[in-house]
Amino acid sequence: MKRSEYYEEKGLDRIINISDAVFAFSLTLLAADLIVPDLSGINSFQLSEDLIGEIPKFLYFFLTFLITWAYWMKHHRIFRFIRRYDDVLVRLNMFFLLFIVLMPFITKVINEHSSIQIAVIIAAIGYAAPGYLASIMWHYASTNYRLIDSNVPHDYIKNTIIENYISPVIFTFSIFLSYIKPVYTLYCWILLFPIGYIAQYRLEED
Repeated sequence: MKRSEYYEEKGLDRIINISDAVFAFSLTLLAADLIVPDLSGINSFQLSEDLIGEIPKFLYFFLTFLITWAYWMKHHRIFRFIRRYDDVLVRLNMFFLLFIVLMPFITKVINEHSSIQIAVIIAAIGYAAPGYLASIMWHYASTNYRLIDSNVPHDYIKNTIIENYISPVIFTFSIFLSYIKPVYTLYCWILLFPIGYIAQYRLEED
């Protein structure tokens, strides 16, 4: 191995390690907004009522957890084939991680203001941004095999580009639904998972 290749490989390890650390921190911080009811001096009925009142927060927690997990999977698939890096890739990855760090904030916004249109729009943008950045990263790295393994099939590169754009496009489309009613945007996000699964299945078949 050439000395330059050795340093490139070691530098790539640092990029992946800090990315995994940011994902772990963001996923852990998501649970910080979940409030444990005060158990002193209350009965089972009151406790049940308090827990039921927390259901929306749990739902948004699980939604953001699944979205963040899906972006970690995308990030993992991208860097599985990247063999080199440059300053452009590092910058794109850091902007990607910026929005991953913001996931707990986005969850808090939607928890407290889900009926307000601007809050829903902010959340949709926050959820979409990492998807677009992941797509741009893969497109940049895979164009003419700039940073990826030359043995990666062209069909896989093309299908991955399409697949990466599915979730951010759905989040972007959901913004228009907020002009009808904010809750319609939230319903649209639920469709993200079956649509993404079906699209991935169809692309793998092709």
